[in-house]
Amino acid sequence: MSGYADPSCDGLFGRRIAMYLGIEGDCIHKVNRHGKLALAITRLSCTRRIGKRAAAIPSEPAFSILHRLADLENHSNGPVGVGTVSVSDLRDDPQCEFRGPFEGIQYYVPRRALDDFAHENNAKPISTLQCTRDRCDPYLTSLSSVLLSALEEERGNNQLFVDQLGMTLLAHFAQSYGDLRSREGIREGGLAPWQERRAKEIMRVRLASGLTISDIAAECRLTPSHFARCFRRSTGVAPHEYLSQLRVKEAKRLMTTTKLPLADIALICGFGDQSYFVRVFSRRVGMSPGAWRRARSEG
Repeated sequence: MSGYADPSCDGLFGRRIAMYLGIEGDCIHKVNRHGKLALAITRLSCTRRIGKRAAAIPSEPAFSILHRLADLENHSNGPVGVGTVSVSDLRDDPQCEFRGPFEGIQYYVPRRALDDFAHENNAKPISTLQCTRDRCDPYLTSLSSVLLSALEEERGNNQLFVDQLGMTLLAHFAQSYGDLRSREGIREGGLAPWQERRAKEIMRVRLASGLTISDIAAECRLTPSHFARCFRRSTGVAPHEYLSQLRVKEAKRLMTTTKLPLADIALICGFGDQSYFVRVFSRRVGMSPGAWRRARSEG
């Protein structure tokens, strides 16, 4: 199909991979680093039976990682179980064929993103991504589940968390499928005192904004992946976890010092909407914001 070679396409993901496979699908999230695409995530599904082999595609410097969310009973190589993974180097003119219903996620990783990731982590360049055919990857299954939940329930409310998930996925692919190895003699510690102060200050004053790891890392003069690791070493928690703690703390202050409605407090503290505020607050405090506020006023 001519759509495969559309110059306006970024790569073989989203509707382009869906057209190539002859099934339904669309890109549900993109992770950008340094202004360039680092990871694209496509949800794919098919309820009908199809039996033709996918057409050849133009070569491109990227990898396609297909993660199945349901059993595939009829495949050109036999039954394939849920949680299995297939990795294709898109420079090698990959072709595939499957029959019957299909449900899965495609992770599209540009080769340039892997090169940048290796360089930022003081590691040797990654020559390729590969894994045993239809290998089961429980860790990726867990990450995919968390990612889908975050995108479906928390889109726009916790961009920092989704951003970090994308970096975790990229790190997993580089280490598990690309045999990423750090160079000898390089050790990494935590943040410098000024970097830790700056990072915490940015999170505190920008609670209500769509803050990303890249934003904070740039202020600390670090790459996003380096910053995330160093922040955890310095504070004991991930950046998104620390930001969530700050938001809950500020919400408590507003509930005890003002009569603002919970919906307004949710927006002021960066939760996006009241339902998300209630979920996060209840998970952290053990009771809903309304119950917590009543208990304080009655006391």
